[in-house]
Amino acid sequence: MSFDPVDYWNNRLDREFTLRGVGHTVFSNSYNHWLYARKDRMLKQVFAGLPGSLTGQQVLDIGCGTGFFVQRYLDQQANVTGVDISRKSITELGRKHPDSSFRELNISAPDGRLSDRNFDIINMWDVMYHIVDDRGFEQACANIASMSREGTRFVVTDLFESDGVIRPAEHVAFRTRREYADALGRFGFVEERTYPLYRFLNRSFPWPDAITNLLAPLFYTLDNLNRKSVPYNLCLSVWVCRKGKS
Repeated sequence: MSFDPVDYWNNRLDREFTLRGVGHTVFSNSYNHWLYARKDRMLKQVFAGLPGSLTGQQVLDIGCGTGFFVQRYLDQQANVTGVDISRKSITELGRKHPDSSFRELNISAPDGRLSDRNFDIINMWDVMYHIVDDRGFEQACANIASMSREGTRFVVTDLFESDGVIRPAEHVAFRTRREYADALGRFGFVEERTYPLYRFLNRSFPWPDAITNLLAPLFYTLDNLNRKSVPYNLCLSVWVCRKGKS
């Protein structure tokens, strides 16, 4: 039986609409808050590297989940549109942010695009590597390109320093910088910069997970000090469209 991402994420978020529900379910809620504190810190670095203010910018958050990134962009006075394959996500965020637009959408499907819309920033944290089908990955890149224009920034996380595709679970397929360069490059995207996201967080160690949960604040501090990307953990990458809308 093939993996069905719509059923998987609907069931997962119906059970637990929290940061842990959209994060790393092996670890505790407290541990996941440290994971997201690190994401928040790195997103601020992305903001600092953008050519100008986010005020009035059009932002698409793909896989908006519980709305963590939606809120960060709204705090910067951006105009945010959120899409997700989970009904729970769209219902809850539509209720919480009535002035923003939210839609059920599968970015890896042939119709997974917003017609006649393009964006200044397309935000896709911890989503692309959940597209396990290679054709779905290619389609997602095409859909992203169709909603981009000259200068659009695409913000995405994956194992960019890995030597090859890694599939540790049925709902995960980590891809390398080469796969992204091939799939996005045909639409005019080039890698602008990449940051190490995690080195110590977001991984298991040869001791019980209960101990790892307690060590999350230490790992957060160490990751903030780290400046080296590693092949076994996530990087945050910013790609920029240089050839206009496809």
